[in-house]
Amino acid sequence: MSEIAGKPKKLHLIAIILLTAALLQSFYVSGGGGAAAARNPFDVERLKSLGYRIADKGCTLLIDLDRLTMVVFMDGRQYKTYPVSGGTPESPSPAGAWKVVEIASWGEGFGGSWVGLNVPWGKYGIHGTVQPWVVGSYHASHGCIRMHDADALAVKKLVSYGTAVYIKHDNAPFRDMKNGMIGSDVQKTQKLLKCLGYYTGGMDGVFGSGMERAVRAFQKSSGLEESGTVGRRMYELLCALNE
Repeated sequence: MSEIAGKPKKLHLIAIILLTAALLQSFYVSGGGGAAAARNPFDVERLKSLGYRIADKGCTLLIDLDRLTMVVFMDGRQYKTYPVSGGTPESPSPAGAWKVVEIASWGEGFGGSWVGLNVPWGKYGIHGTVQPWVVGSYHASHGCIRMHDADALAVKKLVSYGTAVYIKHDNAPFRDMKNGMIGSDVQKTQKLLKCLGYYTGGMDGVFGSGMERAVRAFQKSSGLEESGTVGRRMYELLCALNE
């Protein structure tokens, strides 16, 4: 009698376990919990949907400075990842889409390898370092991408002239911009001002006198202090007006 009475309880427990497992599977498949976190941020199709042009033939580099990581794509597929280090907040790395324009062997201070990029406001590239402890740990350069010497050499052998190199730093700290400064943030501000008709110069990432005049004109028309410096409030207003 006790054996027969115990069977419904066991069946009920098994049913609960199976139902719980099914619910958990549905939760993770739909992207809940750890599934979203586990999703590959460097999935090729996802990157293409965001505007990245991953070459079907040859090499493409994506440098994610938030993750201190370089991803190498070969023939349209994720091939390898390397730890990297970028520029400090005072001298940030050039975020944007670039091309390889120089491949060379440099001195010991650069680990023997140099891959130069077509950044308009200065000489930036990928190289080794005499400070390997910063690689993958924190940003310490004047804007170049530092790698372990062996990794820099490996990348140098993979790229060719014209190879696409994407550098992204979504969480880069904001810095006030003023005359004499250079960088991706300056270049983006130039584009924002140009779209609103205030700036007529080139998109060279150099904060010069022409850009300062445009900044002051925008500040005057917007009721902001005419400081000639782009602070966070002005930058956010520019972004909002360009949406």
